[in-house]
Amino acid sequence: MSKSHLPQTKLLATLAWVICLIATLNYSYDFFIRAAPGVMGDDLIRDFGISHTQLGMLSSAYFISYTIMQIPAGVLLDKYNRKVVISIATAFCVLGNYLFSATNDYEIAYIGRIFMGIGSAFGFIGAAKMAAMWLPERLFSTFIGFATVVGILGGLVTDTMLSSLVSELGWKEGNSVFTYIGVGILLLIVLFIRDNPKHVQKFTHLSEANFKETIAKVFKIFCNTKFWSASIIGAVLFIPINVLGSLWGVGLIQAKFGLDQETASHINGVLFIGAAVGFTIAAIVASLTNRYRRMLILSIVSLAVILAIILYIPMNLSVFTLLYFLLGAAAGPQAVTFGIAKIISPKGTAGSATAGVNMINNFIPIILLPLVGYILTHFGTLIGDSTSIYTITSYQNALDMVIVFLLACLPIAMIIPKEIDADLNH
Repeated sequence: MSKSHLPQTKLLATLAWVICLIATLNYSYDFFIRAAPGVMGDDLIRDFGISHTQLGMLSSAYFISYTIMQIPAGVLLDKYNRKVVISIATAFCVLGNYLFSATNDYEIAYIGRIFMGIGSAFGFIGAAKMAAMWLPERLFSTFIGFATVVGILGGLVTDTMLSSLVSELGWKEGNSVFTYIGVGILLLIVLFIRDNPKHVQKFTHLSEANFKETIAKVFKIFCNTKFWSASIIGAVLFIPINVLGSLWGVGLIQAKFGLDQETASHINGVLFIGAAVGFTIAAIVASLTNRYRRMLILSIVSLAVILAIILYIPMNLSVFTLLYFLLGAAAGPQAVTFGIAKIISPKGTAGSATAGVNMINNFIPIILLPLVGYILTHFGTLIGDSTSIYTITSYQNALDMVIVFLLACLPIAMIIPKEIDADLNH
């Protein structure tokens, strides 16, 4: 029977959920600033005088620092006061968004994106750590799915609310609104986040171990082939969100249907709605079964087929919108890769295990975001007199590799056992 760290009184149980929800809201803010360049790509290219390759590099700057900070973030959250760590991380996000919105200089904007990535590295892991501390173990995978849904909805806000603000106010003023929202979230964290108070049942933290023991436990995680299999698959399954949702999806829609940036951004938001639904369903299924491998294989095949249809089959906008929704939904089982990592990892390393999976998940965008931009810039064909919109054939050539990556995950999935249980970490 799974042990619960959930307080037994109604007041403290409510506090536990409030803490987890605020940590999740913080992750949603991280997701918003991650996806922001996607709805203002044309504006950034014009105002900074940059190419699509440089636009991809600007977007990927977030993922570079985000990925580098994953393991340090996991260790810090396992060893030190979570309230202080998460507060400082959120302050980095707010500062980065301010720099990005206030500057006319590409290099300063790049630094702002790096700051956002540093702070955001603690967002998802912080939410996972709060859940591991405060909630029953049987709810962990379910909560991960829920947290991912809330985070994804941050991307939806980007594609709807921010795109409208950019259209009405300009990208600088529109984006600066969310600097103030970040300040509000920071205040909530300072006021409500708690770090394992005495009245909550004590359990093992890495803070109880010395540094050598901490590193040994983290090393054990990274020596597990099941961990690597789950992490690689999770990274590839999240490509539609990280690559299309965060940046290139808007351009793809413009190329396929000849729409303006704001309208294409709104349609791009359908990907996030689909992902929210998919992750919700996957979270529910994950709480009822331990057959995670079957869920992952179904996701791999579905994503490959849907993406191929979207790229190559002519269709009207309504059919595309439905398929784009299904593309997001098909990524839902990605959430169980975190549950796999937690189960197979040593006790007390929930933060580090989650960080490891998240680090690998977000390594791919570092390469793919600028690579897609490079292929478009050097091998793509612009539509008519446009200076920023490429043909659908150009996007097909740039995104074909995603289908290949998905299919390559099928043999990797065979490394994961048919059924996942707690005995796997022994």
